[in-house]
Amino acid sequence: MSQYPTNKEILTYFFDIYNNKNYEDLHDYFAADYYDHGLPQVRSVEDAIAILKLTHTAFPDIQVVINDLIEEGEKIAFRGYFTATHLGEFVGIPASGARIEFEALEIFKFEDHKVTESWGYWPMPQILEQIKQHIDQN
Repeated sequence: MSQYPTNKEILTYFFDIYNNKNYEDLHDYFAADYYDHGLPQVRSVEDAIAILKLTHTAFPDIQVVINDLIEEGEKIAFRGYFTATHLGEFVGIPASGARIEFEALEIFKFEDHKVTESWGYWPMPQILEQIKQHIDQN
């Protein structure tokens, strides 16, 4: 039996950080030089922690449900469902109280039991539209 968690377990632990805010745990799951191809400002595990903290500033109650983890070789495709309330500044928009929900997709690459790279998609137009609709209604 391996002493390491499986790659799917590592991603499950990672996405649980959205729910529990144990940011330092990311060091256990991501390589120090982790590279996010979807976010130009994320070029290390420390950058990833900073983005998670910013996400929690804008959406302190964000929750993630993993719908799919599909593994092929050293990569895992993730599809998940996010819910949150817009309670802090997000892309220049002040807190609105909007309840948002969306599905996101991401591919993670693993080396030596750690995430080294990812390619992701958050549906920003859909998120912004939900916030705008809430603002327009209130």
